[in-house]
Amino acid sequence: MIRRKPIAHPDSLASLGEDGLLHLLTRRWRYGATVRSGVGDDCAVLEGRRKDHFLLFKTDSVVEGVHFSSETPSRLVGRKALARALSDIAAMGGRPLYALISLALPPTSAPAAVQELYRGIERLARQFAVELVGGELSRSSQLVLTVSLLGETVGYLPLLRSGARPGEGLYVTGSLGGSLESGRHLRFSPRLSEGQWLAQGHWATSLMDLSDGLASDLPRLSRSSRIEFSLEESHIPRRRGRSLSQALCDGEDYELLFTVAPEREAALREEWPFPTRLSRIGTGLHPSSALSRKQSTSHGFDHFRVS
Repeated sequence: MIRRKPIAHPDSLASLGEDGLLHLLTRRWRYGATVRSGVGDDCAVLEGRRKDHFLLFKTDSVVEGVHFSSETPSRLVGRKALARALSDIAAMGGRPLYALISLALPPTSAPAAVQELYRGIERLARQFAVELVGGELSRSSQLVLTVSLLGETVGYLPLLRSGARPGEGLYVTGSLGGSLESGRHLRFSPRLSEGQWLAQGHWATSLMDLSDGLASDLPRLSRSSRIEFSLEESHIPRRRGRSLSQALCDGEDYELLFTVAPEREAALREEWPFPTRLSRIGTGLHPSSALSRKQSTSHGFDHFRVS
């Protein structure tokens, strides 16, 4: 029997997509003078108590059946929920401070499993000096764990997605692909030190993390900076045994994607102080570039896409 691909109704969320829905919901929002960046970056950025102080706000959810299976150990579910939010703080070059934990779960859940979930959160929070200061509990038909995180930058500007310019090098940390299959998405380490180093030293001009896959996230960087990118596919770092398609589309990598001015690229590679792999994978282009490029049909993760 031939299994036909579901057809999305033209007015459905599956047709609109995650980014389209976000635009629909927030296009009327207007920000006050103290908001430096809102929707479209990894965190909201607000002015702090003095000129060189900025607050970073982030909320992120993990949902049973979407971000983890019912067989996933509770401790790793909790760890992943906090790690995802920490990765977004890293994507701004920030330092995490405080977290609120909201948990919705079925009343049939075992208390011991819920305790294990919180132990996973607590252990990672201690590792990155995050204080857990409150939250919310609610009943639900499936487990939904939401982390709201407050961070900051002091003495330097947060890095946004909108700073990339034509001619700049495009870089990524680590290796891509196979995170879900290997279980790395439950155990990854947020690149907080790398993000802070890039921001404090003014190495990067734009920065974001890779959560939905390079094929989905790079266009977001492109739109925010209003430029295009050429990718050198042979330079995209792949985990052992993973294909180029997996590196582009699997998602859940939680690596950093950033741009560097051409005059600083050699120094960046020479002074990079981390064991984390660093790869140059492309170059920024003018939007009106006459270079011939094929339209990619690859796509990463989208919450509402019908597959």
